[in-house]
Amino acid sequence: MKPEPIRILVIDDDEMLLDVVSDMLEMEDRVVEVAVGGSEGLAAIAARRPDLVLLDLKMPGITGWEVIERLKDHPSPPPVIAMSGMGVEPVAFFGVRPYVYGYLPKPFTHEQLLKTCARALEAAQATVGASQTFTERRAQPRRSLLVPAALLSPDGMPAAQGQILNLSPGGAQLDLGASLNPGMEVALAFEIPGGQGPFRVSARVQWKKEGKLGLSFVGVSEEDRKRLADLLATS
Repeated sequence: MKPEPIRILVIDDDEMLLDVVSDMLEMEDRVVEVAVGGSEGLAAIAARRPDLVLLDLKMPGITGWEVIERLKDHPSPPPVIAMSGMGVEPVAFFGVRPYVYGYLPKPFTHEQLLKTCARALEAAQATVGASQTFTERRAQPRRSLLVPAALLSPDGMPAAQGQILNLSPGGAQLDLGASLNPGMEVALAFEIPGGQGPFRVSARVQWKKEGKLGLSFVGVSEEDRKRLADLLATS
């Protein structure tokens, strides 16, 4: 029996972006539904739960932030990838809800969109397969969270772009597309929307595999470690 196609709901107030993202996803045989704004998006989720939600954070009326908060009352919130443009200002401190699996900065490429969607779906399915509740996952120190990250040169300038795959207050797994030797120290910059500012951390490579790196943060300030812990606590 042929499995049902993946259903993705895209919520944004920009109708041109809705058309572009829909075309990108439909090329990969995804079934795409669109909602113009947060109110229409919440109604679509209530009518039929999608497999994945792509959600713009900055919208008039019901914002993406509010949609995320309202989904906590859903009996089974769908996995969410939050989209944010340049200069999006967090309205308040924002803990990463357990159904938020990643952040996709605008503008993004076709490859970035497809890769982030695939990884979010995989991470969400792994959670379901393990029969974990949100409460249980809150107690775990490491979270599946897809966040753009830049590897910094010694002068502090971005030298390479990658994507964090999972994150904890003490380390991360990074897909860089290139291998660095274990023991090497690197500088990393990333930002989680709502986290009240970017993170710039030093890290030591613990392992490498197929372009992915296991990083352990070193010399992280107590303030930044607490900020990360609070963000990942999903209260």
